[in-house]
Amino acid sequence: MGPEKRTAMALAMIASLAPAIYCQSLTIYCEENAPMQTVGKEGKLGGFAVEVVQELQKRVGDGGAIQIVPWARGYEEIKKRADVALFSMGRTAEREGMFQWVGPLFETNYAFYSNPHSGVAVKSLDEAKKAKAIGVVLNDVRDQFLTKAGFTNLKRSSDYATIYRMLNAGRLDLAVGSLVNIEAQLEQAGVKRDEVRQECVFLKAQLFIAFSTRTSPQTVEKWSRALDAMKAEGNFERIYRKFFPAIPLPGPAITF
Repeated sequence: MGPEKRTAMALAMIASLAPAIYCQSLTIYCEENAPMQTVGKEGKLGGFAVEVVQELQKRVGDGGAIQIVPWARGYEEIKKRADVALFSMGRTAEREGMFQWVGPLFETNYAFYSNPHSGVAVKSLDEAKKAKAIGVVLNDVRDQFLTKAGFTNLKRSSDYATIYRMLNAGRLDLAVGSLVNIEAQLEQAGVKRDEVRQECVFLKAQLFIAFSTRTSPQTVEKWSRALDAMKAEGNFERIYRKFFPAIPLPGPAITF
């Protein structure tokens, strides 16, 4: 075999390995947060965002297992490690430069919730600041937003089921929740829907798949193009409508 042929074969081999280099498996985290991410029987993952991410993995050739972890753990891991993805994360101005983004997957509104038997009622952020205790999940977008807004009455927990049980037991004045997730989270907590009352909406956010800054931009771009293709083909809407038949699809990416 001549040197030219050996060189050509070596270059061909390198080219064939390039996709594997750029599509190597990521460490992928999410929290349990129905209906976006759920854990069913025998630990099987499901939910809207999980199904979207699993389809994206097939398209980009990523074989990493999706791991359910407390939000605070996933959030710390994505900040300090390379090749980590975390979903579904609210994209805000404060977080913009901290991560790379693929989405949006969803749009939601966040509100305060009270125990209707407590006599607590709030119509604004200023009124909520006067509450004795507000339940939030550590390092969740709601925790970060309210902390930046000057709230000093936040009681942090690892999950929202615990927060709604605390609200129901009178250990919190308010809890913060999503208008979409509230039903599933109350069911997990064993709290009836009429045992919480929605107060004022205080924040709107779009939810994305976030990637650590030390993830290859080529990898993130592959995921982004794959999501664009899913949306163009109608595959994204098919999954979306299975979970949210009456909620509008997310619009163009906006940072709040």
